[in-house]
Amino acid sequence: MNLPIRFIGAGGAHDIHLGNSAALVEWEGKTFLIDCGFTVYPRLVQLQLVERIDAVLITHLHDDHIGSLSALLYHRHFLSKLPPVPVLVGNDELFAKLYTYLHFLMGQVERFAQIKRVEAYASYISAISTTGMHAPHMPSSAYVFSSGEMHLLYSGDIGTPVPVLRDPAWVAQHQPLYVFHDVAFQRTPTHCYYEDLYPFMQSARIWGYHCDPAQAPEGLQIPLVHDKFMV
Repeated sequence: MNLPIRFIGAGGAHDIHLGNSAALVEWEGKTFLIDCGFTVYPRLVQLQLVERIDAVLITHLHDDHIGSLSALLYHRHFLSKLPPVPVLVGNDELFAKLYTYLHFLMGQVERFAQIKRVEAYASYISAISTTGMHAPHMPSSAYVFSSGEMHLLYSGDIGTPVPVLRDPAWVAQHQPLYVFHDVAFQRTPTHCYYEDLYPFMQSARIWGYHCDPAQAPEGLQIPLVHDKFMV
């Protein structure tokens, strides 16, 4: 099966050669960009994808996930002459902080973006709170895209497996389940150690991202998106 996700970049914050982790998801006839870090906008321009985006989802507010969001919004407004694009978030704290951030950079946010809770935009996308699981000060969300055929879980940055993976009832209700998960090859409180995902590989197909495959340990059992899912 060809899954409807492709990565613009799949590296960590300092893996510039791999690009900041960001993905395009094609779902229900729309193109969603997940995150827009500082390497993402130039790549979107290079690939001529700026005008194809129907909505942007934000997992959290670190620079490698929103660092070129304002540049993307400016381009669509001033160069492409497009209406404000929906920018979707998973919780109220993320909404408030993103609005404040964009207002500081851009002034009247509504000229450039419609910031919305994701459930107000699309019933087929749900947010899973991961606040405090990546950085103590940072509101964050994972996202699940659902259809009658499949469910696709995108973790965002997180220090443990996304909590719903530990809920057998939730997993059973979301089959088949395809998971794209932050992975780290050394233990750290801010990113998910790859072996911690092994127990969930029987109930879900899992791929790792936000890493440098050159650093992958011998015997790694989780496939990485760098091999199959890059734009």
